[in-house]
Amino acid sequence: MHILNLETREKQDIFKNNFYNKKDSYLILSSSNELNLLKDILYIDEITFKECLKFDENIKLDLFDNYDFLSVNTFELVDNKAQIEEVNIYLSDNFILVVCNENHFLFKFVKDMIMNEISMENTSSVVSLFKINYLIFKNIIIHEFESLEKVEDIILKLEDEILEGVADDQVLKINYIRGITRTVVKNTRPLLYIGDRILKENIRYLKYSDVKEYKLDNLQGIDFGIDKLYSFAISTRELADKLLDIYSSQITEKTNTLITKLTVLTGIAAPLTIITGIYGMNFKVMPELEWYYGYPLTLGVMIFIIIVGVIIFKIKKLL
Repeated sequence: MHILNLETREKQDIFKNNFYNKKDSYLILSSSNELNLLKDILYIDEITFKECLKFDENIKLDLFDNYDFLSVNTFELVDNKAQIEEVNIYLSDNFILVVCNENHFLFKFVKDMIMNEISMENTSSVVSLFKINYLIFKNIIIHEFESLEKVEDIILKLEDEILEGVADDQVLKINYIRGITRTVVKNTRPLLYIGDRILKENIRYLKYSDVKEYKLDNLQGIDFGIDKLYSFAISTRELADKLLDIYSSQITEKTNTLITKLTVLTGIAAPLTIITGIYGMNFKVMPELEWYYGYPLTLGVMIFIIIVGVIIFKIKKLL
């Protein structure tokens, strides 16, 4: 657990029961396992407390008298695997409590803010909390943009691989990356709801005039960023879906090339088949059968036909 008193600039990485003073403002970072230590001190209700202890696919923004509770699912690409994790945030008039796993990117970001005693330029406590809230949202959006760019790079790399030559394992790769993009879209779409709620001034801090005077454009920027993030997720999914079309077209092209070559071979072999068919007939009167040079001449004619056929098809670029 990490705690920063925004008034005194005092920071703690070891929990103390007497750390909390209602007159001060705090940035608090906790794992779900440590949340029980804060439950009674910060008057956390039983419902949101239990929601923090288990993974939930639903995004929530619940408004309470003492705080607003926000639960979001974030996406991160780790070792080419989609990792979906939950982040829970309590937004109060005098504290922001972030609850997530210690290996989560947001945990590292908030911890860095606490350890470096993030500067708020002598602003009021509520404005400071508003800024922290804004920075947390901004970090989530930026990080997910970076993860989506990694997914896009994987798709483009696989596309180049398919264009160089199709392989049996590419279908599995395509289906895998399509599954990732669908997971991303599924977990990004609910963020649009959060952006809409923010702009409708249903989130804490916006009811304070000094926050509105500070800069409401920041939250409008967050809403715009969420829209762009979702659009990027949709385009990435469409890009992944197109891999199947590219793969199918490459297979079709490969098949057509093979059929063309077989057709060329059939065209070359047709005259040879006619010749062998003629001299395979059992007629008594066939003058060439008794001719001394008949056999080598026939072979020579057949070889000549093959050479001429290959040259013609080479000129036509069919071989």
